[in-house]
Amino acid sequence: MSARQPGRRVPAPTPVALLDELIALARRFGRDPAFSRGGGGNASAKADGVLYIKPSGVPLATLAVDDLVPMDMAPLLALLHGDGPPEIEAGPDPVGETARAALVGDAGGRRPSVELLFHAFLPERLVLHTHPVLLNAVTCATGGVALAERLFGDRVVWVPYTDPGLPLARAIVAARGAIEERTGQPAPAVTFMQNHGLIVAADTAAEIEDLSTWLVSVVQAGIDGASDLPDGDLALPAHAGHQDADRTRTIVEVISPTLRGLLSDAASLKVVTFDGSGLASSFPITPAGRAFVLGGPLTPDQIVYAGSWPLLLDVPDTVPADDVPAMLRAALDAHRARTGGLPIIVLVPGIGLFAAGDTWAEADTARHVFLDALLVGEGALRLGGVRVLADRERRFIEDWEAEAYRRGVAAGPDAVGRFAGKVALVTGAAQGFGLAIAADLVAQGGHVILADVNGPLAETNAADLAERFGPGRATAVTMNVMDEASVADGLQVTVERYGGLDLLVSNAGVLRAGTVTGQSLADFDLVTNVNYRGYFLAVRAAAPILARQHAARPDYRGDIIEINSKSGLVGSSRNSAYAGSKFGGIGLTQSFALELVDQGIKVNAICPGNFFDGPLWSDPVNGLFVQYLREGKVSGARTVHDVRAFYEAKVPMGRGCTPADVLRAIYYLVDQQYETGQALPVTGGQVMLS
Repeated sequence: MSARQPGRRVPAPTPVALLDELIALARRFGRDPAFSRGGGGNASAKADGVLYIKPSGVPLATLAVDDLVPMDMAPLLALLHGDGPPEIEAGPDPVGETARAALVGDAGGRRPSVELLFHAFLPERLVLHTHPVLLNAVTCATGGVALAERLFGDRVVWVPYTDPGLPLARAIVAARGAIEERTGQPAPAVTFMQNHGLIVAADTAAEIEDLSTWLVSVVQAGIDGASDLPDGDLALPAHAGHQDADRTRTIVEVISPTLRGLLSDAASLKVVTFDGSGLASSFPITPAGRAFVLGGPLTPDQIVYAGSWPLLLDVPDTVPADDVPAMLRAALDAHRARTGGLPIIVLVPGIGLFAAGDTWAEADTARHVFLDALLVGEGALRLGGVRVLADRERRFIEDWEAEAYRRGVAAGPDAVGRFAGKVALVTGAAQGFGLAIAADLVAQGGHVILADVNGPLAETNAADLAERFGPGRATAVTMNVMDEASVADGLQVTVERYGGLDLLVSNAGVLRAGTVTGQSLADFDLVTNVNYRGYFLAVRAAAPILARQHAARPDYRGDIIEINSKSGLVGSSRNSAYAGSKFGGIGLTQSFALELVDQGIKVNAICPGNFFDGPLWSDPVNGLFVQYLREGKVSGARTVHDVRAFYEAKVPMGRGCTPADVLRAIYYLVDQQYETGQALPVTGGQVMLS
């Protein structure tokens, strides 16, 4: 007998109201971090012999009706009860083969969860499977089964840890049968799966919400009432504590860029995000916390998203910061030798947690999942002790293709584009050239920090980019490039959020036109401080980050690019402050290039022609067209249009420079590995190098 072909069953009328209820339920719990992280968990509804289930890798929080995979329940239940086609059950993936045979219509490439069997078996119309942090303190406790019985009596079903898929579904059937036989009553609607999570089933979403709220309140009361702390002391040792703020900042500035390089195994460095919260920094200091961190993973989700083995790195406050990279390299080498791979999570007691990923979203998911594991571990310790996954259980999840698939789908498509996987900081990015540059870097696969003195506008534009291209792909910092502390703080935010950067675009600039005898000293100083001093301060803050990444991975080179001007190549009448600052910028570029080349940093400048459509020129109040008309810089000009026409006529190619022209130059300089200290004209032929 062979497996039946997909689509054999005639689709029943869609139960619209039931599925709408399911979607609302899934989103409510999927958006609650106390119940779901990283898209983990599942939800289903059943009607007229059809199971409608969430596909693997699709988050509960964003589940839509069109995502659901409809399946004929009959073959699923036949497999579960052992009376299906023998060749299916004997195959390498009995659940997958049966699921393909049970599809109703075209699944559109969506893959139903491997846990679909118990969803089909449970009699209630709605089933919600989550991984609640608080309740997993019970499921991951050493005496979890006794604890669950003490807290809930016969109102929950306890299922010992079982490999996912067909074995777990059959274990649920057996556990429900045992409690029904013992009590003579139908099995409860709540199932606790050891070291895994929770199943709540009911005929209405309201019942599931009420049951879930009750479960959490009971466990919370149990934790609050626990007085004994066996299995290790959760109190901080007398000599232990947080590092001071300056020390913490310095250590993060050293570790994050170094990790980006040391964990990298591809063209792009990793994204490394930092968490210095009390749980991340303090719990690993305690004896019980250290034992927990080193003891192994608690749940399949922890393995999938945060890895089985975090690295615990002690950095005593007596160790100089310059010695930390060598310590980190040695610790990672030892970790690889011991575990066979590199960690996703690095914990530094007293400092915090570093989480790595190919994207910020992936790194942030790992951070949250591991923080949840710390919360579960702390709660389990208060309830009597922690049960970690046994080696065989852990290895099954590590090697299981279904979990690798789930993680891959949840991570989203690989970033593509000329800046894929890289990190950039762009100054003056709230509008004009800066915003256009930042937006295209994001569109080309990058993560970008929009730095601008106009923080609210930068935040609005960063939020728009993140909405369009994905969480964490753009963020904003308020930065005054004339202020040393403001620049340093902006780079610190960059390091904490992304681990470092691959490209600094020093774009912030102002122009105040005026004659040498008529321009105010305040205007001259403003132009000089923004354009010249601001470039210097940005490079001074960014260079150590880029250098640490190069030290960790010597074949890697980072980039600094100044958005200069054609006025940095030729003088500009009645514009001496601006031209002087831009000539000075080229001098800085050449000097920085010579100084930083041995640290793996390329430094170049781009000298655009006039961006006539940007706010610098076209702003109706302070734009250059208005200023030049007012200053009489264009003889005979009576209107702004006259001034524009005069300047367009100066360009052999007959138009002003555009952001696209500048972006082509940026990508060229980033791609070019044998060029530094150059000033690249992008002027339509108006200025030519001799």
